[in-house]
Amino acid sequence: MSMVHDNIIKSYHVDFENKDLTMKTEYETPTLHEKTDVVFTGYLTHIFSTEMECNIIFDIEEWPLALFLKEESELLKDEKNYGWPISYDTEADLIGFFTINGYKVFNISSSCGLHGYVLAKSMEIKVIKLHGE
Repeated sequence: MSMVHDNIIKSYHVDFENKDLTMKTEYETPTLHEKTDVVFTGYLTHIFSTEMECNIIFDIEEWPLALFLKEESELLKDEKNYGWPISYDTEADLIGFFTINGYKVFNISSSCGLHGYVLAKSMEIKVIKLHGE
């Protein structure tokens, strides 16, 4: 499980100019309070579903590109005409682009609310303990 399991997403911000997406999350129990930033750098694009007021992260994990292509073939087919995740002709073109440019697929799964993908070059988790263990 990742360091953000059960964190609540407070907000997220995309900086298109600097190519990053930052999720501000928080985890609180009677004995522990943490604020955690999940920063995706080298940002290319993202797609989220079921966003709501209370979004609870189950996990964020890097997926192999082959798994993403297999599991999300319908999504890719549906969004291809809109230029998502990039404009491409064949799956081989898409694979080549990701490989040459070092892009990765980060799968965000949820216990409640927001889930989806961030396509970026890297992810960093920055934890700030406010009090506790």
